[in-house]
Amino acid sequence: MPSELSVFVVADAMLARGEKPSLRKVRDRLANGGSPREVCKHLRAWRKKRGYDPKLEPTDLSKDMKAAGQTLAMDLRKLAKREATLAFSREREAAAAIRTADTEDREHLLGMVEKLQAENAALLASAMAAEAEGERIQARLNKVENQLERFRAEEFWDRVVREIAEILTDKGALTPAEILPELRTWTIRGAALHKEALTPGMLRKKVDVRVTRGKYFAPPQDGRYACKAG
Repeated sequence: MPSELSVFVVADAMLARGEKPSLRKVRDRLANGGSPREVCKHLRAWRKKRGYDPKLEPTDLSKDMKAAGQTLAMDLRKLAKREATLAFSREREAAAAIRTADTEDREHLLGMVEKLQAENAALLASAMAAEAEGERIQARLNKVENQLERFRAEEFWDRVVREIAEILTDKGALTPAEILPELRTWTIRGAALHKEALTPGMLRKKVDVRVTRGKYFAPPQDGRYACKAG
């Protein structure tokens, strides 16, 4: 879109050369042309400001008038150039300011990203360390629970063995199959809690261990167990 100043410059230059500033000729001499409507509007303003009337245009201008017109056209051209230069300078400064702001924003964002990455790495390391510590604690806990379970099982079977010794003291030598019905109901249920059901084979195993250790029972005779003498 042509500016009013550019139309004035072209029209003044044409007038200084003794040419008639018509719409078509002015458009042809504009750097980027322009819509006839805009050019016509600016040309009417030029005619009004210059007091130009095509009907009263002399066929020949004096040298002084031509020189004055050429000087005016040159001054206007210089003014237009100066304004264009200033506009370009302002646009360049604005673009430089935008680039500077973009650079600062980008550096700020990069700094934030690096900081977040470092924090994320630290959190990940802490999480891994916590997970390893949790696994170590769980392993220790499992070990303690297993030891406690073995202790409870040993304590339970010691009670069972003492109960068997009381039965044999009252009834004499018995086989494991004969001992089993004599055990208390809660004793049999307690064995199930320790995942070792009370069977004749399990009783024989537990009693044989005590025989080997020389506790409670004498070696079996014909598959029968009796309390150890003394």
